[in-house]
Amino acid sequence: MAKGREKPGPRGGTTTRKSGQVRKTFWLNDDEAEALRRAAFEENRPEASIVREMFRDYFELD
Repeated sequence: MAKGREKPGPRGGTTTRKSGQVRKTFWLNDDEAEALRRAAFEENRPEASIVREMFRDYFELD
Protein backbone atom coordinates (compact mmCIF):
# COMPACT_ATOMS: atom_id res chain seq x y z
CA MET A 1 0.00 0.00 0.00
CA ALA A 2 1.27 3.46 -0.89
CA LYS A 3 1.54 5.61 2.23
CA GLY A 4 -1.49 3.87 3.74
CA ARG A 5 -3.84 5.72 1.40
CA GLU A 6 -4.59 3.02 -1.12
CA LYS A 7 -5.53 -0.64 -1.02
CA PRO A 8 -5.35 -3.07 -3.94
CA GLY A 9 -8.59 -4.26 -5.48
CA PRO A 10 -9.73 -7.89 -5.53
CA ARG A 11 -8.01 -8.59 -8.86
CA GLY A 12 -4.95 -6.46 -8.14
CA GLY A 13 -5.66 -4.09 -11.06
CA THR A 14 -7.92 -1.64 -9.23
CA THR A 15 -6.88 0.62 -6.41
CA THR A 16 -9.34 2.42 -4.13
CA ARG A 17 -8.39 5.45 -2.07
CA LYS A 18 -9.93 6.38 1.26
CA SER A 19 -11.61 9.27 -0.59
CA GLY A 20 -13.60 6.67 -2.55
CA GLN A 21 -11.78 7.30 -5.84
CA VAL A 22 -10.86 4.20 -7.83
CA ARG A 23 -7.77 3.97 -10.05
CA LYS A 24 -8.45 2.58 -13.53
CA THR A 25 -6.02 2.03 -16.38
CA PHE A 26 -7.15 2.30 -19.99
CA TRP A 27 -5.60 2.77 -23.41
CA LEU A 28 -6.13 5.71 -25.77
CA ASN A 29 -5.29 6.09 -29.44
CA ASP A 30 -2.62 8.67 -30.25
CA ASP A 31 -5.15 11.26 -31.40
CA GLU A 32 -7.30 10.78 -28.29
CA ALA A 33 -4.29 11.10 -25.99
CA GLU A 34 -3.11 14.23 -27.79
CA ALA A 35 -6.58 15.82 -27.60
CA LEU A 36 -6.72 15.09 -23.86
CA ARG A 37 -3.21 16.46 -23.29
CA ARG A 38 -4.01 19.62 -25.29
CA ALA A 39 -7.30 20.22 -23.45
CA ALA A 40 -5.60 19.79 -20.07
CA PHE A 41 -2.91 22.28 -21.05
CA GLU A 42 -5.35 24.83 -22.47
CA GLU A 43 -7.70 24.58 -19.49
CA ASN A 44 -4.83 24.39 -16.97
CA ARG A 45 -6.28 21.36 -15.23
CA PRO A 46 -5.34 17.70 -14.76
CA GLU A 47 -6.15 15.18 -17.47
CA ALA A 48 -7.89 13.04 -14.83
CA SER A 49 -10.28 15.89 -14.09
CA ILE A 50 -11.27 16.11 -17.76
CA VAL A 51 -11.73 12.32 -18.01
CA ARG A 52 -13.94 12.31 -14.88
CA GLU A 53 -16.03 15.13 -16.34
CA MET A 54 -16.46 13.22 -19.61
CA PHE A 55 -17.54 10.05 -17.76
CA ARG A 56 -20.01 11.99 -15.62
CA ASP A 57 -21.50 13.68 -18.70
CA TYR A 58 -21.65 10.44 -20.73
CA PHE A 59 -23.30 8.43 -17.95
CA GLU A 60 -25.48 11.37 -16.85
CA LEU A 61 -24.21 11.20 -13.26
CA ASP A 62 -24.76 14.87 -12.45
